[in-house]
Amino acid sequence: MTWLLLLGLAACTDDAPDTATDDTELEDTSSEGLAPPEGDPATVELAGECPMESHIGAFTVADYGDYTIAEGSVSDAIVPVTVLTAGTAAGDCQLFKRENPFCEGGCESDETCGLDGICVPYPSSLDVGQVSIAGLVRDVVMDPIQPGDKYFDTSLPQPAAASGDLLQLRVEDSNYGNFDLHGIAVEPLVLPETTLVLAEGQDLTVNWTASPGRARVELRLSIDQHGSSPSTLVCDFEDDGEGLVPAAAIDALVVAGVTGFPNGSLARRTVDQAEMDPGCVDLVTQSRRNPPVRVAGFTPCTDDEDCPEGLTCNLAIEICE
Repeated sequence: MTWLLLLGLAACTDDAPDTATDDTELEDTSSEGLAPPEGDPATVELAGECPMESHIGAFTVADYGDYTIAEGSVSDAIVPVTVLTAGTAAGDCQLFKRENPFCEGGCESDETCGLDGICVPYPSSLDVGQVSIAGLVRDVVMDPIQPGDKYFDTSLPQPAAASGDLLQLRVEDSNYGNFDLHGIAVEPLVLPETTLVLAEGQDLTVNWTASPGRARVELRLSIDQHGSSPSTLVCDFEDDGEGLVPAAAIDALVVAGVTGFPNGSLARRTVDQAEMDPGCVDLVTQSRRNPPVRVAGFTPCTDDEDCPEGLTCNLAIEICE
């Protein structure tokens, strides 16, 4: 998924992102001379996320508060374990479980086990040519970086765009098909300084500062870090400042397993998709924050000192028992 790409690609460089204060004047410092985005941000088509079964790549323009990164990658096929199984649905939320397929005898080093139990070639990264993004404070032009044909630009000013501006990603002269993707620069997400506490049998209300527009707000909660088939709860909210996670969704997530240190993310975002020869690629424009998460009745740990009196740390699952 797109939140794993962010972690891997951001680690590919030691360069510190440029930052600036919130009152930085948004001056056009572009020297690339890209054509401006085509369309009206109020009406341009945004086709949403790619289906998991055909999702082979993603590009992201992501604000993390102190910095903004543009990045992405594309493969020639899907990774089977990224196709999740949908579970309990309640309100605006849906539980998804990762499957762990089994292939008798194992697979070769350049293969992976498919969901049908048959070994398939492990997807290879693709060089899709030069990728450009217009509409930011500074034009972005990215060539693939080796190894792995990764695309990234960590030197963007902060803020990198004015809220509501239209962005356009272009792939031209590619051997796998050309395409354009659009996004809307979103208002930075502002959260209260509170911990999200998941308690069985209780609804959870999530709050943020609303920003009416075309963006949606996505909540992701993961509390089973060491399970054999970990689940993630995904909620899709209107950007009205408040989202409700029903008790039924929380109960299903807890029942699926609690191990390790829980984590969550909240992201205001727009998403567009396009087809290329191997499959579907999308563009996510987002402002993402990671609020602290706690599961009532469970204490994560790395040693016994983290545990309440009378309990010890089960290091295999990092939970006090």
